[in-house]
Amino acid sequence: ASVLGWASVGFLTRCYQLGLQKRNIFENFGGHAMLMAAFGGVGYWAHGLEARQGALIQAKKEQILRNRERL
Repeated sequence: ASVLGWASVGFLTRCYQLGLQKRNIFENFGGHAMLMAAFGGVGYWAHGLEARQGALIQAKKEQILRNRERL
């Protein structure tokens, strides 16, 4: 879940959208940049979410191990 990967998905989405509309794909790069920034933001959020979830899972795993040791 990298930001660059999500930004490239945004670029490909914009190219696909223009292709469906039968418009020139390389006509206006402002739309490409806007979608790449939006999808890059989603990628940044997903990367942070993955890190937070990993930390929560690790904390829960340690808690379970401590509970097992007490028994």
